[in-house]
Amino acid sequence: MRFVVKPEADQTDKLKHQDTINALNVIAFTKNKDLISDVIYRDSYQDVDEIRSRVEDQLAITYLNKCAYCERLEKADIEHYRPKKSVKDETHDGYYWLCYEWTNLLPSCVKCNRDGAKLTHFPILGTRVLAPKLVRGRRIDLNCNKAFNKPLIDEIPYLLHPEIDNPQLFFEFELDTSGEGIRLKGIDADGRGVKTIEICKLNRQELRLHRQREVMDPFVESIEASFAKRTINEIDDNELVIEITNQLDALKRNASTVKKSHTLLRKYIIKDEESFKSIVLPLLDKSIRPILLAAYKNWAK
Repeated sequence: MRFVVKPEADQTDKLKHQDTINALNVIAFTKNKDLISDVIYRDSYQDVDEIRSRVEDQLAITYLNKCAYCERLEKADIEHYRPKKSVKDETHDGYYWLCYEWTNLLPSCVKCNRDGAKLTHFPILGTRVLAPKLVRGRRIDLNCNKAFNKPLIDEIPYLLHPEIDNPQLFFEFELDTSGEGIRLKGIDADGRGVKTIEICKLNRQELRLHRQREVMDPFVESIEASFAKRTINEIDDNELVIEITNQLDALKRNASTVKKSHTLLRKYIIKDEESFKSIVLPLLDKSIRPILLAAYKNWAK
């Protein structure tokens, strides 16, 4: 997960059209969830190769074709952050009045959203919002529909919102003890990080392995290759340090390249000595670790 800025102006013409607002007012007033139309919140169209969605297209631009939760480059569903028709384990009609709300629409891969993961889970710490705010009894107050405004923000959802919550305040990483990749770890006192991991299954095996394969394995392989060249005297000690420094520079560049997958992990592994020692060093041979750590300390000055 990474923090994302999604401009209000980027919502599709259909989502902000007066006809959609009128339809939303009817849904909000009648509480008739059967009136919710994916024709509106998908805004589909036919291109040369397939049926596509204008809303998916706009979300893909903001999220760079990545899942909002696991941050992998994946085909993403249009996910309603607050479930539109029901809330699991709650006597709640669902947030039907947010069905077309731009701040409630996120791109989510099938694994994070559907396959035994989020679905209609939406636990909170604060006060549950049970119904929309209607002006003069019939017209919805659209400002109250924004995820970052009251009363919704006061729910304090356990599930982090990538456009509101800074993931760096909620997560760290650790190596899986069984050797199967890299785990995400919640660190905030309220447990929102832990609960987000649980809701979206962010430590499922294929995702742990994907983090290691995409982020760590290329770096480890390049470091091992440099040490192999030193072993056969293809390079000397000074050249080895230069190569390691270049590889660390590449890690830093990739951490700042938002199009890359797992940017949160990329930033974490180089942010300080403890992170580097806990994630990177154990993946390398013990004979390499002291030299690499010394090079990292010099690089990080």
